[in-house]
Amino acid sequence: MITSIAAVLFVAQGLQPAPEIHFNIESAKKDVIKGNVTITIPEGWHAYQNPPKSEFENPLKVEGTTKGFTAKFVYPKGEAMKSSGMDSLVYVGKVKIPFEGKIAKTIKPQKNGMYHFEFKISYQFCNDSTCIPPSSLNAKVNVKVGK
Repeated sequence: MITSIAAVLFVAQGLQPAPEIHFNIESAKKDVIKGNVTITIPEGWHAYQNPPKSEFENPLKVEGTTKGFTAKFVYPKGEAMKSSGMDSLVYVGKVKIPFEGKIAKTIKPQKNGMYHFEFKISYQFCNDSTCIPPSSLNAKVNVKVGK
């Protein structure tokens, strides 16, 4: 079983802030994987909570993109903050998002019960004066499923 994995730290386009991503798999049995993803937002920036308080806010979002793997993420409540003159709920620093994923019978493991799952992390970071354009990155996680 894998306990932690780190993903890409910087966006390819210049020096825009990008999150640090770590997956922690707590259990991986038969067809259910439980764990959490910790997203570290760079200092001085914030991301909007999921679900967002306003329709104009792009929330932090994690989704499983592997066909036959469905994951449910439980987003924590954000901190209250005034952003661009509006009351918002935001994440700052480290955000721990628990998840439970179900593996369809159509997905077959690699050698020794190892599965490969892909995730997409979407975000828009803002600070006191600006927001960067919405962005995303992909993460791959290898998980050994079994006893």
